[in-house]
Parts: sequence; structure tokens; C-alpha cells
Amino acid sequence: MEENISLEQQLVKDGIISQEQMRTLQLEQQRSSASLVKAIRLLHFVPEETLIDFLSKRLHLEKVSLADFTPDAELISLIPGDFTKAHKVIPVAKKGNELSIGVLDPLDISLLEELRFRTGMFIKPCLVKEEELNRALAQYESGLKERPAAKVKEPAEEKIIEEGTMPSVVEAVNLLLAQGLKFNASDIHIEPQEGKIRLRLRVDGVLQEITPPESGVYNAFVSRIKIMSNLDIAERRQPQDGRFKVSLDEGELDVRVSVIPTIQGESIVLRLLRQSKKLLTLEELGMDKENLEKYLRLIHKPSGIVLVTGPTGSGKTTTLYASLMLLKTVERNIITIEDPVEYQLDFCRQIQVNPKVNLTFATGLRSILRHDPDIIMVGEIRDLETATIAIQSALTGHLVLSTLHTNDAASAITRLIDMGIEPFLISSCLNGAVAQRLVRVLCPKCKKLASAQDIAGIADKVKGKAYQPMGCQDCLNTGYAGRIGVFEIMEMTPQVGRLTVEKASSEEVINYCRSQKMKFLYDDGWEKVGAGLTSAQELMRVLGTTG
Repeated sequence: MEENISLEQQLVKDGIISQEQMRTLQLEQQRSSASLVKAIRLLHFVPEETLIDFLSKRLHLEKVSLADFTPDAELISLIPGDFTKAHKVIPVAKKGNELSIGVLDPLDISLLEELRFRTGMFIKPCLVKEEELNRALAQYESGLKERPAAKVKEPAEEKIIEEGTMPSVVEAVNLLLAQGLKFNASDIHIEPQEGKIRLRLRVDGVLQEITPPESGVYNAFVSRIKIMSNLDIAERRQPQDGRFKVSLDEGELDVRVSVIPTIQGESIVLRLLRQSKKLLTLEELGMDKENLEKYLRLIHKPSGIVLVTGPTGSGKTTTLYASLMLLKTVERNIITIEDPVEYQLDFCRQIQVNPKVNLTFATGLRSILRHDPDIIMVGEIRDLETATIAIQSALTGHLVLSTLHTNDAASAITRLIDMGIEPFLISSCLNGAVAQRLVRVLCPKCKKLASAQDIAGIADKVKGKAYQPMGCQDCLNTGYAGRIGVFEIMEMTPQVGRLTVEKASSEEVINYCRSQKMKFLYDDGWEKVGAGLTSAQELMRVLGTTG
């Protein structure tokens, strides 16, 4: 069986599904957002045993007979009966930290992740027959009913702060943080909805839903997080921001907390910062030789401004940290002002913005200039005051590194002009601008060579061989593992400086840069697709069009 074609193609190739049936299946998937396996089961196109045999061979999954299955007491305690019944799954075996789960649809990734979060164990899906599963679920539910019910103490009227420190709530919050660490999540979203709670992790830039706590404990859950963050637990009408540190078995974690009131209740986002996380080099971030040489020219100038642009979550701060790692020497005085300070650097002094005491980027930057710096990193240029001081700093012999929220490198010039900075000042002190995005890296264990059909219409853009995501246990069945940057680097050449002074539009600057063969985001991205680092779908998901 060929490993470099998709499940759909293999089904047709093996004669299990006809081309016409496959088109019908694809329409059903578009209509109902069902997985391939669920659509096949819904339309009854394939006998169940044939489908199970095919999936077992293709996905290397074990087939398990539930004909003589007897639920084990330890397994019953792992997953509630209402969950197994609702999702048509059943625990069949446990070995160490691995839990074998009988499933009908091994391609239901969100369900496997929910099970992983709920149990805290590695989930091994096994293929079972639906009739046998239904019979086993009935036995499983009976086993749950026969277990002695726990004595429940009638809840007394307790203060919110007491609820927030109840052992069960403490354990639930710690488990959530541990899961965030385990899945290498950057953020945890806790969102109240009508009659339920929504819990999502942002992993490799993509939000993934997992099983939330019971809605009845939500207030206590929120209170616990507020207590840990030293926030006002009684205040539910105003946004609040805080932070806390926690030590878990998985490592030290610095957590930034943001709480906002919504019509359904308080919504919380937790930003997870790992204290032990290794800072990446510019090469590890994804800068190729050509871009690296250009970027090094920008940051090795003795003065001027270098701007890194892109949307939130595009890795701008990580690029600045990697730059500082290159620039650090005993002869240089490096000072940063950030919001927040994401990682502690032992070779420079870092300042945390604190609006409550009027410590803003602008006021902090003024103070920094009185401390004889050589290099200044400003977390973000948000307003005219900060931009003006940064420009003055660059003009008086300092190297300033900062970020802007723009879509491309050329728009950095337009953004500064819109803020109120004179174009001739920008032309005089801007060394250059970098635009970047983060794309997910294909899992090396399961990526497959893309067929001509997979890359129809874009084959001319791919310089090399394109690969597709598949999904395996190593990558949580997403097909991706980690992220890498795609970059475009614009230098302030004399001609770009002239266009800046003339207040040329971003399009005019881009057209000039294109005439000079500058590598743009899509150019760098397609090279990474051709090198097998990411997929065409992922590149287009992040950048939006085919470029």
C-alpha cells in the first residue's frame, strides 16, 4: 500500500469506494463538517468490517473485539459514563500512562484530545465494531451505576474566596496549566457560554477545543485564577490584568492573566511563558542565508531603527530576543522596555511597562536614555510620543529595535508617517523593516509527498517537492509539530529613502522593491513549502491568498 497518497485516494485505488461515491462523500463532509470516516458510516458506502480492515492497515491501528468485553473497575473510574455514551468511545486497556480507547472514528482528532485532557494520559485509539461497542457501553454504564455513590455534603453558603481555594478547584486549575505545558500551548482561553464553559488551547498558533470543567464550578474556577493573580475577586464589571508564577512537575511557568466581562460572564485568557524555554537563533527561527545576511546588515549598524512588523502572535518579540543574543557583548549596554517581559535575559536590563504608575513605553524610554545605553529594545511603538523618542534616540547614536503592527515591511513607513513622524526623519534613521509570520512545520514522522492533484494550480510556485500533513501520535494527529518563520526584509536604500520623503504609497514602495528582486513573505514561504518544511495549505492559511 502506497504511503504517499491520501486516504481518499487509497480508498478509490483499492476499489473500496468509487469516484462517484467519493464525490458524494466530499459533499457530505463540506455540508456537515464530518470526518471522512464519519461520512462513510453515515452514508453506509462500505461494509463495517471492510472499513475497519482498511483503517487498521492504513493507519496502523489495532482492531479490538468487544464481543466478550467486561468493563474493568479501574477503567470505569477514568471516564464518566455519560461521556463515553455521548461520544461512542470506551476504555479497553491501560498500560502505564497509555490508555487504549475503542473508537468508531480514529480521525476525530478533537475527541482524542478531549480524552487526553480528561485523563491526563496518552491515548491509543483502537478500532471496534459499532454493534459490539453499543453493547459494551451498556455494560459500562451498568458498572458505573453499581459503584457506591460518594457521599455528597450539602454545600453551605461560602464566600467566593473560599470556593476559589477548595482543593478540587485548585487541582482543576493546576491540571489545566499542566495540560497547557504538555501540549506546548501559548495561551489558554476560558470562555463562559450559555449553560456551559468553552475551554481552548492555542497550540502552534491554532486554537483547539478541549474538555472544560463542569459549568457549576465556573465561578470557583475564576476565583481561583483571580486569587493566584492577586486580582479583585469581587470585581466582575471591569477588565483586570494580573500575573502569577507556578511550579509544576512539567516545569516553572509564568502566567499572564487577562479577565474581561462579557454578557455571559467573565472571559479569561492565560498567556503561558515557560521560564526554562530555550531562546532560538535567527537561523532556528527560519531566516535563510539571503535574509539573514540582509538582516545582519540592519542590526550591526551602530545606530538607527530596525522595525519588526506583523500581527499579534507572529513571533516579533522572539526575533528581537534572537537579535539581542547576537548583539550582546561586555562593551555594550543593552536596555529593554517591554509589555510584558516574556523572557529574562541575563545580559541586559529589562523594564516592565506599568501604566498604573505611569510607566509607559514613552516615559520608560526617556528614562532609559539617561542610563547611557548603546542598544535599546522597545517592545512596541504604539503612539506618536513613543515613535518620536525612538526616532530621537536613533538620531543621537543609539541602535533601537522595536515592533509595529503592519501587514508588510513597506507599510512600516506609512504607519510612522500616519502617526505624525516627518518622512525625512524616517528616511534618515530607519535602517530597515522586517515583516514576518509563523507557519506550522510539517511533522517529519508522517508528512507525505503531495500529488499533482493536491497542488493543482500552485505547482508553478513550489520550488522543490511539496508535502502534505497526515497526522500521527507524535504530532497529536494534527500533521504539524512546531512553527517556523517566513520573512521579508526591506532595507532603507537611497531610492526607498527618496520614496519615503515623497510620501509614496506602500504599493509604490513594494513595486520598487519587487523590481529590485526583494524576497517577499510569499516568496520565502513557497521556498519553505518546496523544502518540505510546511504545506501549501498552511502557507495560504497564514498569508491569506495564493500570492
